[in-house]
Amino acid sequence: QARELHKKLWISDLHTDTLMWASRGDMNERQTLGHVDVERLLEGNVALQGFTIVTSSPMFLNFEINPRPNLFTDTITYKSLIEGWGVPATMSLAKRVLFQVSQLKRFVASSNGRLHLITNKPEFEHYLEIRKANNITAGFLGIEGLHSLEGNIANLQVFVDAGVRMMSPTHFFDTELGGSAHGEKKGGLSEFGESVIKYLEDHKVFVDVAHASEAVIDDVIEIATRPIICSHTGVRGVCDNQRNLQDRHVIGIARSGGVIG
Repeated sequence: QARELHKKLWISDLHTDTLMWASRGDMNERQTLGHVDVERLLEGNVALQGFTIVTSSPMFLNFEINPRPNLFTDTITYKSLIEGWGVPATMSLAKRVLFQVSQLKRFVASSNGRLHLITNKPEFEHYLEIRKANNITAGFLGIEGLHSLEGNIANLQVFVDAGVRMMSPTHFFDTELGGSAHGEKKGGLSEFGESVIKYLEDHKVFVDVAHASEAVIDDVIEIATRPIICSHTGVRGVCDNQRNLQDRHVIGIARSGGVIG
């Protein structure tokens, strides 16, 4: 009965870090590393997968407090160098976004129509229609932490033009936009952060508050005019830690018309 019910569900998973490891194999084939590839998405009846992009991770990463890394204390620098992402992606966080975007687009192009990339409503509606008669899946692009802007708001348009449709202000450390749940100060949105949120809403890009500090989530709920996403999280009522959502955040996201993954 459970299997039959599962087959009838429309399933969306809003977060996977697969693109960070994509240079190690072909996502269209079953992989031994990680949990996500096209074969298993199809077997699991996943209709829509969020492919989120990681561009920076501090050495000695921990759950409580992390400083913002520089180029030499960022583990992704060494990962990109060893795996051959190219000099631009090794030296620039923004280029790391574009490299991982190119990875997903490469897999979509070689998937024989089994994997689609969704960047707008007409594409989504077309995909829904053809999925009725075909065993296919789709993905959309997100970014974990807008430290990848490198302080330049113009890079937002670069990311939007590349097809990214969900972005979060912070990941594992505080940024010029605001605080992380795992950062040193865990503050609220800065003036720059507020301008970024407005830009994202104006361009119909979902704001993702996963990994954000309590204060940033409060601020986003306060100023948001469009649905808010929390792509992956838990709730304090079940597991009380700094990463998970307070009840007021769950209510605020729901009232915005958003969803929690």
